[in-house]
Amino acid sequence: MPHSTGSLCGTAVAAFALISLMVPQPHLAAQQPAAPTGAYAASPYLGEIRDAVLYGDIWERPQLSARDRSLVTVAVNQALYATNELRIHMGRALDNGVTQSEIAELIAHVLWYSGFPTGVNAARVAAEVFEQRGLPTSPPESSPRESRADADPLFPGAFPATPYLSDLLNQVVYAETWERPELSPRDRSLITVAVGTALYASSEVRYHVGRALDNGVTQEEISEVITHVTFYSGFPTGVNASRVAAGVFEQRGLPLPDARFPGAPYLDTLIDDLVYGETWPRSELSLRDRSLITIAMTQAAYQTDQLRVHLRRGLDNGITPEELSEMMAHVTLYAGFPVGVNGSRLLAEVLRERGIPLPN
Repeated sequence: MPHSTGSLCGTAVAAFALISLMVPQPHLAAQQPAAPTGAYAASPYLGEIRDAVLYGDIWERPQLSARDRSLVTVAVNQALYATNELRIHMGRALDNGVTQSEIAELIAHVLWYSGFPTGVNAARVAAEVFEQRGLPTSPPESSPRESRADADPLFPGAFPATPYLSDLLNQVVYAETWERPELSPRDRSLITVAVGTALYASSEVRYHVGRALDNGVTQEEISEVITHVTFYSGFPTGVNASRVAAGVFEQRGLPLPDARFPGAPYLDTLIDDLVYGETWPRSELSLRDRSLITIAMTQAAYQTDQLRVHLRRGLDNGITPEELSEMMAHVTLYAGFPVGVNGSRLLAEVLRERGIPLPN
């Protein structure tokens, strides 16, 4: 896909403003929800990105239907425990044709990939949304649970050290949950690829991209899911999922576009124009400060590949090895020792490859 010239966000803002003066835009009014009151008052640039890029561009792209985008957005916000966004997008999903039963089933499906606390939270939010819409608390179409303990295991050798986990995986997740009729296999694959992307779960993305292809999701749709989810879980997650998906596409003999991110090629344009072409050069923060923030975020999220990239970029932007060392310790207190150990290891690698002595 050719790269656009100039600022993606700035150009989009101007273009949409001009169009709105000339032509009524009922489809945009239907697609774009009203921002929560005051949500962007403290960060107007974020509001511009929301209006011009997220809703003005991403949600309008034809590669996924509005219904599919709502499915994956609700799933990702559940997985990330993003309660306010989850509430907004459950209502939006109902408006986009997702049924009450499908939302209820989505919650049950996603919790196997992001944990029961996310399912409990999402169920509570769903009950509130259903009540506000005048819908019954319990979806009338939901089918009862049917135990499939006698089903042939999909992964018979999985988790030999934890056999009960193997039983849950084979008998409950795949033999039971994936077979329930409230969501099609295609819908479940869209949701699961989205959640794997958001959680930076490379092995899950790898398996479920292949399963999605088997369940009728096209290569273009998988790429678009990754692009869409990027705006809800961050560009590092999209870059990682694009890399993993490209490997699966190649193994399947599918053609790859000539792009840096062939698993989700529209990321090329977004990263060049919005991330590095527009946001990083903004004068409100120095490049050094932006590197500090990005390193802290990628360390805290255990995003190893992106942390390595931004440690190098941080050195180029004037952060000293001593400052990076101190950051590793500081972030550890807020994100935990595992991320501190991982960050320290990566910092040592980057310093050695640059021929820089390790801090005392």
